[in-house]
Amino acid sequence: MNKIWWSMQDLKERTGYSEDWLKENILLHPRYRQMLDLENGGFVYYPERKGERWCFIASQMEEFLQKHFRDIFTKKGDTHANQKPLVR
Repeated sequence: MNKIWWSMQDLKERTGYSEDWLKENILLHPRYRQMLDLENGGFVYYPERKGERWCFIASQMEEFLQKHFRDIFTKKGDTHANQKPLVR
């Protein structure tokens, strides 16, 4: 059964990347934060205080990752080659 909402753990499992990498390159990146944040009409709940959890509308996050895949991995000046994927 597919989940309607993803947690950060779900996002990590779906992408194979660490939480730190996801935050740095997507979730907290100025290029994407505006369009993702629930406060701006997006589909990502950004925790406001310690102990709160990230929450993503699964279908929209998956669509976003597919649509912006090339952009995420080909940004000029970024060193994605040095990033380490999540190790299992």
